[in-house]
Amino acid sequence: MLIISLIVAESLSLLGNQIAAVAIPILVLQYTHSPLAAGIASVGNIIPIVLAAIVGGGAIDRFGAWNTSVTADILSFLSVLALPLAFIYFDEVSPLLIFLLVFLGALFDPTGTSARQTLVPSLASLSGKSLEKINSWRGGLENGADFLGPIIGVGLISATGIINTFFINAATFLLSAGIFLIAIPRRVQASRGAEDVALSGIKFIFKHPQIRTLAIVGMIANFVILPFLSLLLPVLATSKFSSNTLLGISLSVFGLAATIGASSFSLLSNKFSRFQIYYGGLLLTGGSIMLGAFATNQYQVILSTGLAGLLLGAGNPLSQTILLEVTPEMIAGKVFTSFNAIHFIGGPFGLLLAGVMTELLNVEQVLVQFGCLLIALAIFGCYTDHY
Repeated sequence: MLIISLIVAESLSLLGNQIAAVAIPILVLQYTHSPLAAGIASVGNIIPIVLAAIVGGGAIDRFGAWNTSVTADILSFLSVLALPLAFIYFDEVSPLLIFLLVFLGALFDPTGTSARQTLVPSLASLSGKSLEKINSWRGGLENGADFLGPIIGVGLISATGIINTFFINAATFLLSAGIFLIAIPRRVQASRGAEDVALSGIKFIFKHPQIRTLAIVGMIANFVILPFLSLLLPVLATSKFSSNTLLGISLSVFGLAATIGASSFSLLSNKFSRFQIYYGGLLLTGGSIMLGAFATNQYQVILSTGLAGLLLGAGNPLSQTILLEVTPEMIAGKVFTSFNAIHFIGGPFGLLLAGVMTELLNVEQVLVQFGCLLIALAIFGCYTDHY
């Protein structure tokens, strides 16, 4: 029951994020008609992940994962409300203000996510389940939120408008906090130690070969994947095919495929090595991004997006399992937030570069070049890394 409550809370938070993932680029593209502006707005959603490594990990290790998770969700609820309220009460909202409000809305979420991750070992020991099995469940249901979020987002945008969609996003954080308050005992905390807490999460990551590789490869991969999902796919759907619905369906299919991949991790790990699963996913994703550039109809866009997420979904429970296996609980908060920060630090640079390139070239050319980069990364990893 504890594990189920944790997974539901995580999934609700991610569901709101995926609703926003559809609404934010549509809002900015409709308002500015600029891929670069959409890229800048998406950067506002990524930077908080990096900042979480500076203060978030220390907060988790000092105040406890349970306390930090509940507090972060409540603060996220309040901050996400700022964007729709700005559009309600101001006649004009500048792109800079949109960026700042998106940044504010995403500011507390990464710390809350990392706090919930640090509770997994304690809850796993209480439930008697293996980390690989629990992370497979978590990955499956969390990616299920990735599947449902865009569908709900498109439906809400069509039925109530973009502004009201953000109220749903805010409500999911409040529900997540409520589940923790009701269903997760406060005594379930990751253990902390005064001496070891001082150890830097980043220092620990770069001293450990497996985690170091996952962090660096993930950083380069997100240089491609985040611009694909947050900018290139929205531009392809709304500009080339003039369909907001196509964007929602494509993101949902990506989430569904990733859910299948994540749910299959436990089974795949019994048949293939971890490096084969990880780099095989990147190889398939890179090739699928390239295929999207040659799509001549909406069905081909949906198919290529689904293929992009299929094996990529297995990479999340894989990396979470490795992190939980090797990280001491007393520094888990700093390690998880630092790992996420390194993972996503390439995203803002990729988003800005993709925005500029799309302004100067066209979205199809950018898809081909970004897909080639991911394929090259996967091939290089297959020949140099074996874990």
